[in-house]
Parts: sequence; structure tokens; C-alpha cells
Amino acid sequence: MILCMTTDDIGIVEEAYADYDQRVFGIPYCYLSAHNYRGLLDQGEDLFISAHGNDDEIGNAAGAPAYTPQQLAAVLNNYVLPGNYRGRIFVSACGSAPVYVNNLRAALGGAYAGRVFGMYGDIDYSIAAPGVPPWVRAS
Repeated sequence: MILCMTTDDIGIVEEAYADYDQRVFGIPYCYLSAHNYRGLLDQGEDLFISAHGNDDEIGNAAGAPAYTPQQLAAVLNNYVLPGNYRGRIFVSACGSAPVYVNNLRAALGGAYAGRVFGMYGDIDYSIAAPGVPPWVRAS
């Protein structure tokens, strides 16, 4: 599942991810803070989060909603991830840095060691397939 947190332009989901292989990336959704995504993600399915960000928070380009790693971990646990989730979490956030995904992995807890990855820099909504550069495993 792709969860795009850039809510200023809901059409970006169709424009940016229409040609992505759903067998690899799942179905793309535009994140809306009032929506519950639980039940849309299978227990072993990878979660891809697309956003703008910096060292401290990721989210919408215009600022709101924006989430610290601790806030995003709470959103994922309460509204996105199924119970006994076994998949991996990939965060593609232009402008962010490794410190963000490292703190997200810490906020999610030890069960997520080795299962949280980040992609950084000027990536403009792109999401690479799992297992290839430029994904960096959170420490």
C-alpha cells in the first residue's frame, strides 16, 4: 500500500503512482487524517509512505498535517497497521534525513528492527522498489 501524505493535491496519487506495479507497491491512497486505513493493508504487505519532510517531521508540503516520528508511529499503530503486522515500512520523503526514519523505527519499537527504511533527497514523489538503492535501513 502507498500512503501519500501530500494532501494539498489529492490528484498526485493518480498522477504519480498510476503506473506503479500494484503487485509490488499495492494500492495508492491519499492520506486523510480523519480516515481509518486499518483493514486496507495485509499483515505481510509492505507499506510505502510518500511525503515531504525534514529531520523532525514529514507530511504535507504546506505544513499540515505533519508528523514527528512519534506522532507518525501512533498514527500507524492506531489507524493503518493491522494487528501482528509483519511487513516492512518504507518512507520516501523528500527533504528528510536518516534521523527521521531512525526515530520512527525507535518509536515503533524493537519488533520493527530491520523493517523500516528511508529514501531521502530530491526525490519528488518517487518510490523505489524494495531491496534496491536508494533505500537505507533505519538503525
